[in-house]
Amino acid sequence: MGRVLVVNDLMQRGYRYELVAPVGEDFDDDFSPELTPKEMLELGVFGGKYMTDCTEEFPKDWF
Repeated sequence: MGRVLVVNDLMQRGYRYELVAPVGEDFDDDFSPELTPKEMLELGVFGGKYMTDCTEEFPKDWF
């Protein structure tokens, strides 16, 4: 069993999900993004506002 995350942010409360795949692995063969999540956040994806209250949910090095 993987790590279970509980999300409590402005958009949802008490949402739970389990991390079951290793970081950066188990993607579909056709998935080939041009940017990493860190690069997208640095460029201001979602107007730079969407992910400001949920940083605990994602890897620290993204922010």
